[in-house]
Amino acid sequence: MNINEAFVGFLETGGFGTFGTNIFIGGVPLNAPDKALWILAGGGNNIGKNETGEKLKNYIISIFYRNTDAKDVLDTLQEIEELLNANNCITLSGYNVVETEATQFPVDQDLDNEDRTVGIVQATITVYNN
Repeated sequence: MNINEAFVGFLETGGFGTFGTNIFIGGVPLNAPDKALWILAGGGNNIGKNETGEKLKNYIISIFYRNTDAKDVLDTLQEIEELLNANNCITLSGYNVVETEATQFPVDQDLDNEDRTVGIVQATITVYNN
């Protein structure tokens, strides 16, 4: 399972939607509903090793959300940002999460060509391999 698939599982568990219905990876299909989330990989980097020798990695992901209701876009992305910046780490299946951080808070990107508001929040997820 890759980091994007694991993050989609986190969104599903949080009640944000269902993969393939209104949550997608890499973009949104033409037949997707107005209210849709999608995840894009933004790369990452190795940042060293922890005290017991496991390699630490930073993954960068972008979480996009669109809806015809602009307030809902910002409210939903704000909720995701708050989960990412909470005192407790999020749980991602198959990954040992050390830290999560919303590195760009919710931004209203503009309207798409069907007058839906599109917003984005970006995150860094730090994990270690054991």
